[in-house]
Amino acid sequence: MSNKKLGFVNKPFVEQLKLLALFALIGAVIYFSRPTITLFLVGAAFAFVGALIRVWAGGHLTRDQRLAVSGPYQYTRNPFYLGRFLVLIGFALMSGLSFGDNIFGPILWGIFAFAVLFFFFGYMPRKEKREGGRLEKLFGEQFAQYRKNVPSLFPRLSPYKDPFTNENRRWSRELFFGGDSQFSGNKELPTTIVTLGLIGAFLVRLLTQ
Repeated sequence: MSNKKLGFVNKPFVEQLKLLALFALIGAVIYFSRPTITLFLVGAAFAFVGALIRVWAGGHLTRDQRLAVSGPYQYTRNPFYLGRFLVLIGFALMSGLSFGDNIFGPILWGIFAFAVLFFFFGYMPRKEKREGGRLEKLFGEQFAQYRKNVPSLFPRLSPYKDPFTNENRRWSRELFFGGDSQFSGNKELPTTIVTLGLIGAFLVRLLTQ
């Protein structure tokens, strides 16, 4: 089993600072947001679906121990990133993005515009280059065929059938919660809880503005 450590406390100090800065930014966005009922409901739906995709992926990813080609990985190579993108869109909508009379509207627009641009032109290319190269070394032709047939982010309509394995892998709660004796897990539960908590924070902001 992989010894790779996951979770906030096991990350390098610089990564911890980045996460703390991110949460501070999200907190500021929530504080200055002006959500409407409609935008909150639509945004919460986006964020919730994004969280569900990450939960689904968390029960299939085995982190370099075998190529994940089941569950959401049959449709997209990066379901975690797809889920993250949907959560980002959901937060943008729940913030009540508007130029109107809210002087913070343009600031919020700027924050989310930067986040989306960075996601597509900074974050995704860097992750694709680094992780794609590693997976190609680990899984060779299996990954080459997978990358050729499955989109990087936005999903294909039909599930991909991996020619190298006929195994029907089901969602694993052990992988989602932290792994088992054979595979290291993903410990996705804290991220799920944080996402749902932030949706709740936007709801509180809606009810108290």
